Amino acid sequence: MNLRRIDLNLLTVFDAIMAEGSITRAALRLGMTQPALSNALTRLRRLVDDPLFIRTGNGIVPTERAERMAAPVRRALASSAEALGVMPEAPPEAPRRCFALMLGEVGEAVALPAALAAIPDGDAFDLRLEMQREPADIDIELLEGRLDLAWTPLPPRSRDIKCEPVMREEFVCLLPSSSEEPLTEEHYFQLRHASVRGAGHEQQIDRGARQRDIAVELSHLTALPLLIARFGVAATLPRRLAEQFAACHGLTVAPLPFELPDLLLYQAWPAFLDGDTSHKRLRKALKAAAR
Repeated sequence: MNLRRIDLNLLTVFDAIMAEGSITRAALRLGMTQPALSNALTRLRRLVDDPLFIRTGNGIVPTERAERMAAPVRRALASSAEALGVMPEAPPEAPRRCFALMLGEVGEAVALPAALAAIPDGDAFDLRLEMQREPADIDIELLEGRLDLAWTPLPPRSRDIKCEPVMREEFVCLLPSSSEEPLTEEHYFQLRHASVRGAGHEQQIDRGARQRDIAVELSHLTALPLLIARFGVAATLPRRLAEQFAACHGLTVAPLPFELPDLLLYQAWPAFLDGDTSHKRLRKALKAAAR
């Protein structure tokens, strides 16, 4: 590539977009109109044969090629300013990457803290993670950029969504601390239970000939361990979640006295984020924490 044929102003455009995370804000920063900056970006894309920035529902995200270019371009601009005796602008703080996640209560409680603790070199502090409630259609939310990653019991239908199995967990019964005798099937169905509305395993348990005595149906898990400790009910939960609650509240974890299919969760994300370095690091950390 012949440098004499390259408009080096394109590098300032690239650097401004990387710093601002927005075409509009980059244009304001450089004193350009938005169409003029978009035209410059188009020329740079043709030059490097890469889209560099991809639009999502949350704005734009740099491609892997753009992330590799960012540091060398900034160094080149700083060196040029020094050579010309120009006082460089104070480098703006790198924008924090924001990802919208739907991990469900199990993913948030079991995997998220361990995943963030495992991301090296303090990189977790460069992220902003926004937890979302389960939407009506996860595939649509991923495809339209309103969700960047989701944990779901059902593999996505679209080819534009990447997917991998991330967690397999057996179910157990969580009981008050006074429970010492082995849990039999007869005893299990004599107990009063707390359940969580909409959880798939709850429906599977009560689908058979025997029905549990549900004393409290909760909308989420937050109050569950206190109900078990103070009200004396039982609950059926994934093992690691039950063990966390047991450790914090002095409860007892017992194997189920009957067979129940394991909890199987998939990690899904839009294909356009597959090569994104920050997203890839987060996916890897979540998967490792879920093992």
